[in-house]
Amino acid sequence: MGSLREIATGQVRVLEPEHIVGRAPPPGCSQTLQPPYVSALHAALRWTGQEWELKDLNSRNGTYLDGQRIQPAGPLKLKKGSRIGFGTRKGEWEIVDADPPSVMAVPLDGGDPVRLEGDMIALPSSDDPNATIYRSADGSWVLEQGDEAAALLANAQVFEVMGRVWRFCCSELSQGTLAASSCHDAIAPREIGTVSLAFAVSRDEEYVRVKATCEDREIDLGSHAYHYLLLTLARRRLADAAAGLPETSCGWVDLDELARDPTMAPPRLNIDVYRIRTQLGKLSFINAADIIERRPSARQLRIGTRHLSIEVL
Repeated sequence: MGSLREIATGQVRVLEPEHIVGRAPPPGCSQTLQPPYVSALHAALRWTGQEWELKDLNSRNGTYLDGQRIQPAGPLKLKKGSRIGFGTRKGEWEIVDADPPSVMAVPLDGGDPVRLEGDMIALPSSDDPNATIYRSADGSWVLEQGDEAAALLANAQVFEVMGRVWRFCCSELSQGTLAASSCHDAIAPREIGTVSLAFAVSRDEEYVRVKATCEDREIDLGSHAYHYLLLTLARRRLADAAAGLPETSCGWVDLDELARDPTMAPPRLNIDVYRIRTQLGKLSFINAADIIERRPSARQLRIGTRHLSIEVL
């Protein structure tokens, strides 16, 4: 991922797809510099889909590339090792990574960005996933937050999670560079609704093992505590189907019903949903987050595939 390092201090800043440097605070600037010789909106580093480029934004004291002042008229190409000065030749920043920008959420009050993991971002962290950003089947990015309706996100969009303000970063030009998972168990990208899940559960229900099958490829997902939530949702979907309910109505479970079991009450529920989605995401399903579907208005969840079987050991 693209990044800048301040030569004097070693401070590193991850580059956003449209990275504005200046004295103005966020959200106006991606990177705020305090010296008086820096203009409010001084310069922009931008990912073109092929490379990074630098453009001076008509700053008062100019922008320097490798010691030479550049003209505001047009952007110049950057490469690893390029040195940039904002308003002075001193205090340079160096391009230490010229790779494409990451898909990430950047906290506007400072701190490190939270980057994509298995096609998902958990906010404020994977240990406390109060909100999740994930990629849907059509390639768009979605913000899911508690009981709120899911919202589409665009690059540079600002949003709030639990009182903290974030900016979503995903260059449309870089989406094609998002590689499928390198997991050796990965299967060819398919929609999550095509996967078959086979559950093996002990009689005391202390042990739940899951195997996933898609296109005759079987993958052992192992036994994890969060698989009990998946088992609970699978049971409801199978029971509703056996009762003859329409497919669109099968499997929905109220959050209040789940919360009666302390192992599935918030915030434990949010953590388990995130871990289930992440595990399936590592298998290269294009919409792995839909393994757990939500209906925020009704405060309900269901498992996102109807291809299910359960065996009691």
